[in-house]
Amino acid sequence: MLLNCRAPVAAYVPPAAMNWAARGAVVPVEHEAAYVRCLEAWRSAGLLQDTGPQPAAPAAATATAQKSRARLAVDRPVLVIMSSPGCGYCRHLRADLEANREALARLDASALLLGDGSPTVWGARLDPDRLTELAEACADVATLGTPSAVLLTPGGSPRTMRGFDAVTAALVELGGGDPGRTVCEVPTSCSVTLSAGPVDALVTAHVRGRTLGIAARGPEPVRVAGLAAEELAQARSRGTGYVPVTLRVERPRNVWLIFRGGELVARSRNAEEALSLLRRTVAGFGPPEAHQSQLLCGALVHDEGRAVLFPRSWLSYFVERSTLLARSGWRPCPDPFALLEADLDGTPVLVHPSPAGIPQRTPVTGVLTQPPDHPRPAAHARGRALAAIVNWLTRPVSPQQLRTTYALLAALPVHLGTREESLTFLTAPPAVA
Repeated sequence: MLLNCRAPVAAYVPPAAMNWAARGAVVPVEHEAAYVRCLEAWRSAGLLQDTGPQPAAPAAATATAQKSRARLAVDRPVLVIMSSPGCGYCRHLRADLEANREALARLDASALLLGDGSPTVWGARLDPDRLTELAEACADVATLGTPSAVLLTPGGSPRTMRGFDAVTAALVELGGGDPGRTVCEVPTSCSVTLSAGPVDALVTAHVRGRTLGIAARGPEPVRVAGLAAEELAQARSRGTGYVPVTLRVERPRNVWLIFRGGELVARSRNAEEALSLLRRTVAGFGPPEAHQSQLLCGALVHDEGRAVLFPRSWLSYFVERSTLLARSGWRPCPDPFALLEADLDGTPVLVHPSPAGIPQRTPVTGVLTQPPDHPRPAAHARGRALAAIVNWLTRPVSPQQLRTTYALLAALPVHLGTREESLTFLTAPPAVA
């Protein structure tokens, strides 16, 4: 189903969760209150740049437990992490800890994981009696959910945190890094499954002020990961501090695979192409320019010099069918985000990250996306589709960025269909006049 690229959207009445995405066009007066409520809800969730400081994680359940922890004396920092065998975030966190084992071993600090079988310590050794004392004093922190943690420092007050992001940030700080400049992506069920196996090396890349972890399995993938980090960052290090794994490079048999979390972003048949794809993927994690819109979606580029966008969840599907797509002139981009900006005439162009030289710019000529779960009147279909596409913007985002992105995408044709239908749409032979 190809929606008319000039269909009016002013009559569309979006739900509260989508309403403010349409602000760049028209928000009818009668829906202004819903728009304001939606904006406030997103602000309270920390999804807007003008949001204030977020409240700290709640204190542990009982005052007794807090006093018990306050009496604990440590001679080096100790992060006590409460885990659960049934928690996917915890399994991913454990895999990150294992990948960072060498880096943690060089620190004068300890990370203690509890609640997932026998206590496990990374970094400085802890005596058995000390393990028991820490486990008893911090046991109630698990009631906050898993993973959660307590950071104990010499002479300092215990600090409690909860959630994968917060615990990872504490580990990054423990290693002397800056959580605000370290790429940390929330794991999915697929990424948890992929991260289960051991890695041979964790390479750290520095990309325009951001730090990124690349795990590699096998001697050749380790070499390629190191070359990619070296080329892009003018600096390469293994284990200088704690860095969560974001990208993985593998070579099962004769195929090179690059994963982002549990998502296959690129594959190739030779090391040179794998290195080029990895360099480009890593470069894409650099921060966007002020005039650019960064969308968490995928992109396909045609040999004729045009591009289409699609939902990020379809990327593995399209990469696995890249040979079929190539016969019709399409190739999936390995970029971690779709970076858009306006051309001189205002039309959107896709900016491809480049570690060296001038980035390539490709006109965007359409968007592929899945139809809504519940059928809606045709007059409203385009408005809903555009609101959903604008919501691919990476967070946090300002209201002005929303307006700019909506205006940038408003005139694009939108093809509604499943990923299978979209593949057919892309690879069908051209109609004969």
